Amino acid sequence: MKKIITLFLICIYNFTNGQELKSHSFIKKESNIVDREQETEITITDSEIILKNYANNNTKDLVRIIERSEMKDYNGINCIWYYCISAEKDIFKGNYRKSIFIYDELGKSIIFSDFVTEVDIYWTKFLL
Repeated sequence: MKKIITLFLICIYNFTNGQELKSHSFIKKESNIVDREQETEITITDSEIILKNYANNNTKDLVRIIERSEMKDYNGINCIWYYCISAEKDIFKGNYRKSIFIYDELGKSIIFSDFVTEVDIYWTKFLL
């Protein structure tokens, strides 16, 4: 009987002091795969990454300044991660847009993730 009463008191204590965490955030993620038929010239230097004719309906170059790069795993494969910011400010937000490029030498691809806002992420995979 003591065990039942103790178990009952523990359940009531947990019920009254329990916490429920709710998140109202939503991450919008859109992906796009650019295959070998669509030609996009990608230039990676020590200080920047340039995607030729990529922005504004393939009429403007997309330039990202490399802040840092490091070797990390991506899907179990050792890849080069480039952490970048945009070369010019976003005209709507007034700040610099952040981006990540993941270069997979083994799979011959570059994954480009563009963080438009804190919840809008656009992924593009370039097959080399």
